Amino acid sequence: MTTTHGWSGSPAVRVAVQTPPSARAGVVLCTPLGQEGVIAYRTLRLLADRLEARGIASVRYDPSGRGDSDTDTDPDALVRSAQHAAAVLRTTGIAQVVFVGLASAALVASAAATDDDALVLWDAPESGRAWLRRQRALATMTIGPDRTVDGVETLIGIDLDTDQVAAVAALRHGPRADRTLVLVRPGARAPKGLGDVPVVQVPGSAELLDATSIHARIPAAAVDTVVAWVDELVPDTAVPTSTPDVAAVLDLDGGVSEHVVRLGPDQLFAVETVPAGVGEDAPVVVLHNGGAEHRVGASDYQVALARALARDGARVVRVDRRGTGESSPVAADERDFLFAQEWVDDQSAVVAALDAPHDRLALVGMCSGAWVAGRSATEAPRLVVEISPNDYRRRPAQPGSHSDAVRAVDSPSPARQWVRDRYNVVVPKAVRERIARRDRVGGVLEHVRPLVTNGTDVVLIAADEDAALFARLGGPAALQRYAPGGRAGSVTMVHVPGGDHALFSPGMRRAVVAEVRARVAATFPVRA
Repeated sequence: MTTTHGWSGSPAVRVAVQTPPSARAGVVLCTPLGQEGVIAYRTLRLLADRLEARGIASVRYDPSGRGDSDTDTDPDALVRSAQHAAAVLRTTGIAQVVFVGLASAALVASAAATDDDALVLWDAPESGRAWLRRQRALATMTIGPDRTVDGVETLIGIDLDTDQVAAVAALRHGPRADRTLVLVRPGARAPKGLGDVPVVQVPGSAELLDATSIHARIPAAAVDTVVAWVDELVPDTAVPTSTPDVAAVLDLDGGVSEHVVRLGPDQLFAVETVPAGVGEDAPVVVLHNGGAEHRVGASDYQVALARALARDGARVVRVDRRGTGESSPVAADERDFLFAQEWVDDQSAVVAALDAPHDRLALVGMCSGAWVAGRSATEAPRLVVEISPNDYRRRPAQPGSHSDAVRAVDSPSPARQWVRDRYNVVVPKAVRERIARRDRVGGVLEHVRPLVTNGTDVVLIAADEDAALFARLGGPAALQRYAPGGRAGSVTMVHVPGGDHALFSPGMRRAVVAEVRARVAATFPVRA
């Protein structure tokens, strides 16, 4: 597969353009909003790969102001970015364009496509207002009612100011005469505004979109349906393609720039953020995202954190571990590596490729990324920051087993539910907690001991639920034994009352960014 990564336009849009040597047409894969886009990332990559195998080019992108793109508060950025992505695709010599929109991105695709463009709408909301109503309900249940701060409203995985909310609310589907396909869930219907259009019921949208990245499964049948329809629609004759017109470096305010790097024997995809004139002794900070998610983080907090740390003088790398984002090939039945040895090996490969002195190295991870960062005793980093840690196991899981277990717990069979109900009644709470601690192979103390012994300062940042788990699994003993000021490393807990595990709430994200910046600055003073 031939993929060109880079940035284009002003404010710059991050694009990934897949072009076979000769292409029959091009497809713009519009990016869903917020957490929908994070969860759907690998599915859209698989769709792009399947299209390229049929001689069809594609472009995936982050709208300006979102993800890896440049800062932009223009309320029209969502639709403008989709149209710009199509223009980038056309720089390769492609004439015919198809817009594909999944979930909330279907609204963007409808607005961006002209009458001359073909259009695929997959699991489309009825309107922007309907999408906002659902997202507000989910956000209130997940984050709480206090989601608007300084005029910015926080939804699941996206922040919107007043003008941006109005722009999303105004999105709606207009009538389509031809060259349009609508994919809906079994038993559902197409949005009314489209008029009389072909509708195909496909399974898998709920399994992809309706839970977390840990639950998400790629809907292979739906992907195949889109590919087959586009394959039938576009011309049989292919035209030679040229290299897309994109820049390899994104220049940001404050003398900071970003570029793509490939690291280690598996060529892991990463974005490196560096200040101008960065010296060899600058601290190196590696950021790991949570769940099975790619490098941007909840509501793009990792992007904001990386750029802030670079302005503070650090060299920062946001990495896609295997099975996430752009790293490793995509398969419809792929197994994730949550809490698996493969991700620990990825971290070792990244650190080795960066060749950073251990006393200038910081590893920062969230949730499953926190566990990965905590397995770095061999690398002996000077600082490890674990955000929202909720698993302290020392024995890695088998690939895919953690996700399977989570699905079994959240959607148990009748037999499993029967056993669980009786287990909770018969087994005393104290015994259940001891079993939970045993399953995590020793709890907090055994988790941090190898790091502290090698001179690493470990900082854990946790909201209420994770702080309570830390306390139940031996955290206080670790704090007492490895208090700052000893001859080796130390352990510190930073409790953020009222925060949330996933970092969806604005208060939790602000606290995390501020704490990480303060810890990095204190651990690695800027040298003259």
